Formats: sequence, structure tokens, C-alpha cells
Amino acid sequence: MAERLVNERTGQTVLATIERARGPWKSFRGLMLRKSIPDDYGLYFTPAQGIHTQFMRFPIDLIYLDEEHRVVKIREAMPPWRLDFTRAAAVIETNTGIARAAGIAPGDQLRIESIAAE
Repeated sequence: MAERLVNERTGQTVLATIERARGPWKSFRGLMLRKSIPDDYGLYFTPAQGIHTQFMRFPIDLIYLDEEHRVVKIREAMPPWRLDFTRAAAVIETNTGIARAAGIAPGDQLRIESIAAE
């Protein structure tokens, strides 16, 4: 089922495609070894128990969420080969600049919604 990410404060679709990292392998692998991702794509992890960018080829934005999907922290442009030990209910990994371009701020309520197949 396709899903997208919407900022309830602005009504803006932040990411046209959000994928859930399901299972231990997908959670471990994340975006490792990918050459790039589309600008409208994000990978959603729950829970967020620390993020690494080992073997990544590009920097990413991290958007940390609480249990109600409110933004609690944004880490912009985390370079490859770094660690972030922030614990949160969830985190979204996306391309650098997406959080800023979408005007996402701490306290914003984000919603993951299903997209009807056409």
C-alpha cells in the first residue's frame, strides 16, 4: 500500500512516498549502499534507537517523531559515516534539504496517509 507524509500544520505533502522499514534487516540496512533516493521519498523507522550513516553515499535529513507523530527534533544534512543516538518513537530519513524546504519545525504534527491506487 502506497503512503505519503503530510504536515498537518500546513496541509502540505512533504513526501509523496514514504516506505516503512519493516523487520530487522530493513531497519539495519536503511538507505545504505543506495546511490540516491528521489526527492519525494522517505524511509520511516519505528522505534528510533539510534541512526547510523555507515556505508551511505550521501547526507540525509533525520526527522524525529514522538508517539503522536509530532516532530521533536530535526537533524539536517547528517553526513555519511556518522552516528546519532537520539531515541524517539520514530524517525524519517530523507534527502538533505527536504525538512527545511517543507518548513517542518519542532512541534509540527505529521500524518502518514494511504494513497488510493489509481
